[in-house]
Amino acid sequence: MEELLLLALLLLPLGTAVFINLIGKYLKVNQIAQISSLGLAGAFSISLLLFFLLGLNNFESLSFNYFTWIDAMNVSVGLRWDGLTGVMALLITLLSFIIQLFSVSYMEKDERVATYFVYFNFFVFSMLLLVLSSNFLILFIGWELVGLSSYLLISFWYKKDSASSAGKKAFILNRIGDAGFLIGLMIIFNIFDSFDYDFIFSNTNLLNSNQASLIAFFLMIGAFGKSAQLPLFSWLPDAMEGPTPASALIHAATMVTAGVFMLVRVSPILTKAPNVLFLIAIIGTITAFFASFVAMTQFDIKKILAYSTIAQLGYMFLAVGSGAYVAAIFHLLTHAFFKALLFLGAGAVIHAMDHEQDIRNMGGLIKKMPTTAYTMLIGTLALSGIPPLAGFWSKDEILGSAFVAGGFYLPLWLIGLITAVMTAFYMGRYWILIFLGEERTEQASSAEEVPKLMRVPLVSLAFGSIFVGFVNTPLFHGVEKTLKEVLYNIDVIHPPTGLNFILLASISVLAGLVGLFLSNIIFIQKIKDPFKELQDFPLLPKKIRIILGNIFNEERKIFVLINSALLFVKKLSFNALYLDVYGRKVFVDGSKSLSKFVAVSIDQLLIDGLINNLANSSMYIAKKVRTLQSGYLRTYISVFGIMSILLIAFIVLSIGRF
Repeated sequence: MEELLLLALLLLPLGTAVFINLIGKYLKVNQIAQISSLGLAGAFSISLLLFFLLGLNNFESLSFNYFTWIDAMNVSVGLRWDGLTGVMALLITLLSFIIQLFSVSYMEKDERVATYFVYFNFFVFSMLLLVLSSNFLILFIGWELVGLSSYLLISFWYKKDSASSAGKKAFILNRIGDAGFLIGLMIIFNIFDSFDYDFIFSNTNLLNSNQASLIAFFLMIGAFGKSAQLPLFSWLPDAMEGPTPASALIHAATMVTAGVFMLVRVSPILTKAPNVLFLIAIIGTITAFFASFVAMTQFDIKKILAYSTIAQLGYMFLAVGSGAYVAAIFHLLTHAFFKALLFLGAGAVIHAMDHEQDIRNMGGLIKKMPTTAYTMLIGTLALSGIPPLAGFWSKDEILGSAFVAGGFYLPLWLIGLITAVMTAFYMGRYWILIFLGEERTEQASSAEEVPKLMRVPLVSLAFGSIFVGFVNTPLFHGVEKTLKEVLYNIDVIHPPTGLNFILLASISVLAGLVGLFLSNIIFIQKIKDPFKELQDFPLLPKKIRIILGNIFNEERKIFVLINSALLFVKKLSFNALYLDVYGRKVFVDGSKSLSKFVAVSIDQLLIDGLINNLANSSMYIAKKVRTLQSGYLRTYISVFGIMSILLIAFIVLSIGRF
């Protein structure tokens, strides 16, 4: 029964996509939405049933081979169902269903609404194929189909140059990562002569340290491309050009989580490559810090969330690099709920604001859109790591695991803690500028709460953002029990417990509260000159306020210098350290210049010039020789006589010499 259910789970989204593609033009919007949503609801129901059966079977994995695809390589088309697959399938199908309900109202007036639902369901099928695969080759096919699906959704409004460019950018940058992934798969097949998960992970003893490191390194490149880590990050902020529900799908439940999923899947190999694991942790931590630094000064309502996604993925890579694979999947799970909530909330605001996306032009929307405001507040606090919301449990588990890993991981824990402060700061700024204060534009004044069909998904995701974190707490290790068999009993880092947990959790919560407090005093109390206002801040003792006042009055130049430095830092943050700008100049403009040089100087002038000159020389000689063919007999006899005399003279001279 599980064999057929697993196949049905995979084919339901694909079947609805094909069906809508064939007859969608004859259907109304609500009919298309009903067919599409029923397909996803059915897929979620099957996932839930299969997960329940898996639990009854003590989470022992099941693999089914449906037919042999490549005899020479012993590759079968097969599907796998285990704890990791179950968590991912439940997450993908549930969030896809909720996001699609939101899409019905959001996309109902779009002229290509049927095409949108086709792309959406094909994306869900591609991601399910990726996570359900039982071998690396099927995984790679799903991996590539996810890239194709993301291109179709990001560039959905392809008539806009920005959307078209964003789709191409995402596709190309992901191909760079995929090249590394493919090399890793080639090495795996060369060593094991197989792509099958069970065979490979049960025989990792065949790998020496160098082989494991080489495989892990190239698989890491693939993961960085798909999950937008440095230096392959810049496609994700630009991916906001697609419809907002599609952004929620990409950021929460599908594409960007594929890299984390893949690394956890190959954890038996990663464990044998500690140097690569540490590299993953370093890059993940730096990416989280960088993305949070950039998000603090952005004004696009979706781009802030995009950089937030990059940062949270960085936390997941920190967990993977620390050996805390359970924490990585746990944060992937919780992040999916509150990030989908925030993106759909942003979509609701954009819809109400007549497609305005600059948060400086909003304000006061809590009076106009209370449901959206309060559900997004839950998402904001969850992302900031405030207990008992979902983000607190998973982010704290990651930071705690990095701390427990000790040694060189301790600086990464500290950077992660600073990143948590920045995360809470920019999310506090985000929510305050959108919902509090007075309306700053006419669109904000005329905004209204979104339809019920858009509010229900927000409330559902807010509920998940509150309670989903309780599936893996120090008192109930639900995710850990689910993944135990998947990790092949390898040694993993466990988060602290007891007093250590309380202490580290308190530090983590304090980091979030500090960030929210700073956003409060800057954006609510509107402190324009923090050095000047600090002397009157009521929490400081009177003597300190007097000293600060004297310093301020006597050392104004210091403030000016500091202010200039802050403006410079702000500029760096707003422009993402100019990495994208210079990356475009070096790689895009540079490759265009190189191509132009090769096309003009080498191809046209050198190669074509040489060939053309040879041809012209032949033509020139032919023209000169052609004059000898006059057609007059006397000319031919004269030439023949002269040549005969020269020939006789040559023969005589040659005989005389010998």
